[in-house]
Amino acid sequence: MASRIVVVGAGPAGVAIAYLLAARGIPVTLIEKEAQFDRVFRGEGLMPSGVAALLEMGLQDCLANIPIRQLNAWDFYVDGQRRMRVVEPASPGSPPTRIIQQSALLRAIVERSKAFEGFQFYPGWRVQELLDQDGQICGVQAKQGNETRAFTGNLVIAADGRYSRLRKLAGLPLQKAPTQFDVLWFKLPAPAELLGETAFTACLQQQRQFAFYPSWDNRLQIGWIVEKGQAKKLSDRNWLEEFAQAVPPTLADHFRQHRDDLVGPIFLDVIVGCATQWSVPGLLLMGDAAHPMAPNRAQGINMAFRDAMAIANHLVPWWQQGHAAAALTDTLQAIQAVRQPEITAAQKLQLEEWEKIALITASPLTYQPFKLLITALGRFGFTQQAWLRQQQGLRYGITPVKLEV
Repeated sequence: MASRIVVVGAGPAGVAIAYLLAARGIPVTLIEKEAQFDRVFRGEGLMPSGVAALLEMGLQDCLANIPIRQLNAWDFYVDGQRRMRVVEPASPGSPPTRIIQQSALLRAIVERSKAFEGFQFYPGWRVQELLDQDGQICGVQAKQGNETRAFTGNLVIAADGRYSRLRKLAGLPLQKAPTQFDVLWFKLPAPAELLGETAFTACLQQQRQFAFYPSWDNRLQIGWIVEKGQAKKLSDRNWLEEFAQAVPPTLADHFRQHRDDLVGPIFLDVIVGCATQWSVPGLLLMGDAAHPMAPNRAQGINMAFRDAMAIANHLVPWWQQGHAAAALTDTLQAIQAVRQPEITAAQKLQLEEWEKIALITASPLTYQPFKLLITALGRFGFTQQAWLRQQQGLRYGITPVKLEV
């Protein structure tokens, strides 16, 4: 068996842990089922915690050399009128939120990792089975075209996302949160007046809620929240008109004029939950494979980077001390014990936010008082600061995570 670690999935979680381990002299094989990083929709938001994690990992040049927009403000529209604006805080010790081209960031981290001896990258290989030796996972079997190959190692890290095949192959159950929903994603050319700054805009109407922002490619990315199981039934709706009804007239005209340029909807089957057990002998779940996050406040990518730092803190000493199989079980359980409290708290904050919005927009009895309240108080600094304080855990993280190796 090769003396190395096998990472499956080259999303944010996988490339980050592969880089951290390879940079510390640990041989790593990174396997990704897709041949290219580019996709129509990828998570693009880096909260301050995610930016801080990249800086701590020494990846500031990867961040500096990709298409990016720095967030300036958070806008809240109710019935087509802006009722509150919160300026994005910025200080030397608190990096502002950024909108990034995730595929470019992943490519940059992989290219950086290739400089380390022992790092191997296999794009376009789809994992089929887990390999087992004497009751311990010792690798994976993967296929590319007509070729099948065994990739063996002392540990397999499953970073293969919310629908994790490895989680299912290992028989690790996912405990889903009681609140679930779906999201439809769209892209549309952004009007010139929205490109002078970068604002995340939430739009509410009774029984209607969506958000948009100008992305790194100068297009609006639009997310529409729908009830679980309803997204696929809504394909015939006039989405441009739905958006137009909730925004100011000038923006509504822009939407209507560009109806032929609308990309989407792309359906995201949102899964929110946490594996009750993150590991079996020889295998560890991380990122969305261990704890699929809701899309609000971009917690998936940010928690993935924080997972990577915590995992490196445990795996590097284990490897340097001889990477004995007998010590691995305790090491993997310690990783879950360190990370799960923050994941549980972040998911709670995410779902509470969605539940509040759903309650507000569900009925005139809740919607009209909310509209009056935000209209009266939204212009005051104390209201805006109260919103920022409420968001603090999702912006900066909930428990301290520092790279110690």
